[in-house]
Amino acid sequence: MSILVLNKGWLTTVQDLGRPGYAQYGINRSGAMDPLALQAGNYLVHNEGSEAALEICFPASGFLFLEPTLMVLAGADFGASIDGKPIRPYQPAWVGTGAELHFQHKHWGQYAYLCVHGGFDLKPWLSSQSTNLKATQGGWQGRGLQKGDVLPLIKTASSIAEETRIASYYAKLVPFYDSKSIRFIPGQHFEVLTQASQALLSTQNWKITPASDRMGYRLQGERLQLIQEQSLLSAGLSRGSIQLPPNGQPIVLMADHQTTGGYPILGQIIQADWPKLAQKGPGQNFQFQPTTLAYAAHALQRQIMGLNQIRWGASLALKPFQSR
Repeated sequence: MSILVLNKGWLTTVQDLGRPGYAQYGINRSGAMDPLALQAGNYLVHNEGSEAALEICFPASGFLFLEPTLMVLAGADFGASIDGKPIRPYQPAWVGTGAELHFQHKHWGQYAYLCVHGGFDLKPWLSSQSTNLKATQGGWQGRGLQKGDVLPLIKTASSIAEETRIASYYAKLVPFYDSKSIRFIPGQHFEVLTQASQALLSTQNWKITPASDRMGYRLQGERLQLIQEQSLLSAGLSRGSIQLPPNGQPIVLMADHQTTGGYPILGQIIQADWPKLAQKGPGQNFQFQPTTLAYAAHALQRQIMGLNQIRWGASLALKPFQSR
């Protein structure tokens, strides 16, 4: 009951929804960069939304299935194929022993998720299977996957035919990603910006720089300026915080962000837009759009409703599989 890694790829790690509750000890949450894709993928293979999956960057790893299972790819589209058969994101597939999964071209997005029915049989660290790369803990030996790694599965599907079968249905999550703007709630230091910089924050295009990673997205644009420089005490940080370092170029904190910091906080990216920002990469542009806490709650509720529709639809579609 396992999957063999055929090649290393740029970065493939085990991620779930993270480990909350340990920031006071300096341990960040980690977890999937795109939690929406992770949850949708898990529902499509009849898992709980929080089940761990393989988070894959491009150039992507290849995989050999050593046991039959039900799997799906969610999130980014890397031109995947199973035994030479093309498979689109959010399209479940029943794969037999010896099936190979490969990725050919990056069409859209930064992070794809390989979800398998039942999940991976890995020991949790602090109640989560997410990989913490800085602490080298969690996931698979606390690191990215390498060629020759064999990841055990919790469940196998012995009743699946040895020939790969790709489902005729798939889920669509396009409405949650198609807007160019990233919405934020102005933060405690927004008013410390000059009036010109307050306007500039949400009117200019910001470019994501190559220095960006799972810890934070570094942005490039016209320099933002404060009314006066301030000496701030370090304070707790959360994912989505928009920090302003002395160079005037914002940093948006992502899944592996540090737990404290002393830069001014200009605002907070709303949770519903975390997936949209995560799937943008170096060289891509976007605009910030200010919004309210009430609208942020509404947007998240719409996203949860969309996930529930996928969960219910997949449950009905998988009834024949579950009864085997």
